[in-house]
Amino acid sequence: MDIFCERIVPIALVAILAWILFYILRKTSLRRKRSFDQQWPPISDEEFLRRCSVGTNPRVALGVRRIIAEQLCVPYSQVYPEQSFVNDLGAD
Repeated sequence: MDIFCERIVPIALVAILAWILFYILRKTSLRRKRSFDQQWPPISDEEFLRRCSVGTNPRVALGVRRIIAEQLCVPYSQVYPEQSFVNDLGAD
């Protein structure tokens, strides 16, 4: 009984706490992703370019879009010209 109380119970408690933390973080992450998907639905390259300022070089704009998507791990089709790096894309 002593070994049970000294070793197994603490390990079980740590495992339970780890599972609870994982569950909370996963739920928060899924909620954040759903919110992002609703606020920023996928758009085509054509729509992206229509939203850019007049006179923007399309090749440069789409290249920057690709780099932002890769570096911030955001789906390419959900990168918009009007997004804020910190507030919308989480680059902090």
